[in-house]
Amino acid sequence: MGESDWTEIVGGTEAVTDAYITPPNLNECRLYYAQIDEREASSALPSNPPAEWTGREYNTVEFYLKFTDVSNLRVKGWTFSARDAHVALSVLGGERVSVTIEAEGSHLGFSASTSSLARIRSYLAARE
Repeated sequence: MGESDWTEIVGGTEAVTDAYITPPNLNECRLYYAQIDEREASSALPSNPPAEWTGREYNTVEFYLKFTDVSNLRVKGWTFSARDAHVALSVLGGERVSVTIEAEGSHLGFSASTSSLARIRSYLAARE
């Protein structure tokens, strides 16, 4: 199996296979999003919300963290239990940021040269 044959493994890729004769190699694509949703596990609303949130009802706050120059990406057994993941950030040798996200049966880890908060937003999420 070649590096661009991922569409044979991943379901629902008809839009990709219809658009490409040879699908792109995932190793050459940029990863823009990995989501951890702790909606029911956390009630950590800000003590001092930004002024623009005043007068607006919300029960959820999202943080978008951006990591650049990612290396040593490791993903193992990502399962639904990742919702209850432990997230750890640390500095490696004073230069790189180490990121580890772990839950029973799930592991995501990598290092990055920089990290930043790209966005923070609040909204009223429906309770399931």
